[in-house]
Amino acid sequence: MKSFAALTLVVCLFAAVPVLADIEGAWTAALDEKKPGRLYMNITRGRMHQNGSAMPVTSFSGLTAAQIGAATMTPVNFAMRREAGTITYEGTFRNGKGAGQFTFASNRGYIDAVRGLGIEFSLGRKHKRDQGTDEDSLFTLALHDVSTAFIKTMIAEGYRVALEDYLSMRIFDITPEYIREMRSLGFRDISHDELVASRIHKVTPAYVREMRAAGWDLSLDELQSSRIHGATPAFAEEMRRLGYGNLDHDDLVSFRIHRVTAELIAQMRKLGYDKLTADQLVSMRIHRVTPEFIQELEEAGYVKVPVDKLISMRIHGIDAKFIKKMAE
Repeated sequence: MKSFAALTLVVCLFAAVPVLADIEGAWTAALDEKKPGRLYMNITRGRMHQNGSAMPVTSFSGLTAAQIGAATMTPVNFAMRREAGTITYEGTFRNGKGAGQFTFASNRGYIDAVRGLGIEFSLGRKHKRDQGTDEDSLFTLALHDVSTAFIKTMIAEGYRVALEDYLSMRIFDITPEYIREMRSLGFRDISHDELVASRIHKVTPAYVREMRAAGWDLSLDELQSSRIHGATPAFAEEMRRLGYGNLDHDDLVSFRIHRVTAELIAQMRKLGYDKLTADQLVSMRIHRVTPEFIQELEEAGYVKVPVDKLISMRIHGIDAKFIKKMAE
């Protein structure tokens, strides 16, 4: 009787342990023409999961340059081994392009290793998005090689953050060397979010040095705005030659956002508006007081209307067509 009870307990215990199915999907790959020695690998899992990124060919074991560049369809079987698990690929390559299926086998020990660093194993909690299963998280972390060694290097640099933040830092290639270089440029308290944003907007150490060489000693936020909107020293010089040499950084960004260009200024001057302030130019752009609008008013008999009146007319829908209709 005791033996039967013990056997029943063992069966129940095994039944309580979930059987984890491997993650499967399809892949396509092509040699990256801009980056020699790299493959652009696209991963697809059903309709909702897709990921594409350029990876060094050396990331894969069992895959050779000869196989990738083969002139005839060549069967391949290779793998990408990461701490969070192993992705096994099978398929074919020809002339630098390949396709096939993949299978992901997770390493559940990685979860304990992450928790051992005092980090919660969770992707998505910070932004309250659906993170999927642990297997989904392990697959994502393996794909981007978020190893515990990488996490330790970030902790050593002072970044004890959520697991999804380490994932972002890995995706955007935040390295100890990059952090130290940014700090050497004066950004000593730069956050992990700012580091990622600097990569996204290409505010690199080289860009910072370039801007400073031109006399622009800007904050990180200002550098990002300059990069995003194209408020460059060259643009500032162009505006200076047109008589707008007193513009500060915010003015230049505003000009770029609202498309205040040298061409627009020239058109306005040709229409007799040769002493417009920076604020007037921006306001005219915001309210669509265009050269065409002014020309149409002139043809209707309204010549050299003051800027504030032009803006008011635009706000209240008074244009050449309205004037003509009222005159009928």
